Amino acid sequence: MNRAFRLTAVVVTTIGIATVAPVPTSHAGKRAVPSVLTCAGKTVVKPTNYVLACADAGTYFNSVHWTSWTKSLATATATFVQNNCTPTCAAGTFAKHPAKLTLSQPRATKLGVLFSNIHYSYTVSASTSLPLTTLAPAAAARPRCSKDPKIAAEYVIPPLPFQVRAIGVQRIAMPASEPKGNGPNFKRLYQVSFYVVRGNAVLPAGHRYTQFAYISRASFRAQWCFLKGGSGP
Repeated sequence: MNRAFRLTAVVVTTIGIATVAPVPTSHAGKRAVPSVLTCAGKTVVKPTNYVLACADAGTYFNSVHWTSWTKSLATATATFVQNNCTPTCAAGTFAKHPAKLTLSQPRATKLGVLFSNIHYSYTVSASTSLPLTTLAPAAAARPRCSKDPKIAAEYVIPPLPFQVRAIGVQRIAMPASEPKGNGPNFKRLYQVSFYVVRGNAVLPAGHRYTQFAYISRASFRAQWCFLKGGSGP
């Protein structure tokens, strides 16, 4: 089943300094303009390309246009490129999406001052047709209903061997563009937040994610069932 969605994913993660020892602030001298650390172990300023997944280069930015680069913050627009790992990562294709990114939290290290945090968002355009299983890979493979609407919403999280630490499930307002069915007693939207301990190609481990889940039921006595979900409502 294919259906067109407009999705915006927002990700915050650390970059660059995981393997670089910090140094005391007093040893850093005057506060320098920060760099970023590449997968090759080199420090660069305003790179036009930047790889996030160093192990296989499966996730990266290209055509990066920096709109600012200061001692505390750097912002840019770019193209976010990600391997869909279908049917396998080796045979997968790369999808490209417009993105915005922000570098922050500069840290003094033995390689100089490096940005340590990246916040980025990317959008899958409404003209892109995506399989529903891409948005909710677990949906077709397991029971996905519960009397508790919050538990039904959590079915947006992929099944084992995917492992998460739950953070929260919060009901939010339905977007104006979404058909409301027979009203809030029969169709709802939840925001599900979790930290991934063991991930997959779409949601790698080590990050916090927010997914959106639509649930519905046929009657007041029926269970709530996961309907669809993904990175944006």
